[in-house]
Amino acid sequence: MKLKLIRPVLLIGTLAVGATLVAPAIAADASLKEHCEALASRFKMIDTSHMAADKLESARRQANHGEHLCKSEPEVGVKALDLAFRDIGVATRDNGVSTN
Repeated sequence: MKLKLIRPVLLIGTLAVGATLVAPAIAADASLKEHCEALASRFKMIDTSHMAADKLESARRQANHGEHLCKSEPEVGVKALDLAFRDIGVATRDNGVSTN
C-alpha cells in the first residue's frame, strides 16, 4: 500500500522541481533572443558611409552571421554581433555581456 502512494508523490515532486528549473531558463532564452535581435536591428541602422569598404564588408558578414544565430544560439549570436560592432568601431552598451 505504501509503495503505491510513494510513486505518485515522487513523480509529482520530480515534475515540480523540473518545471521550476526549466521555466526560468526558457524566459532567459527568450530575453536573450530579444536582446540579440535588438542588436541586429541596431547594427542595420548605423551610418556606415564613413567606413572603409573592406572593414564594412567584414562587419556586415559578421552581423549577418550573428543575426542568423539569434534564432538558434542567441548567446553566440550576441557575441558575433558584438564583434561586428567592434569591427566598425562602435561599442555596444553591454560590450557583449549576456543579460542573464
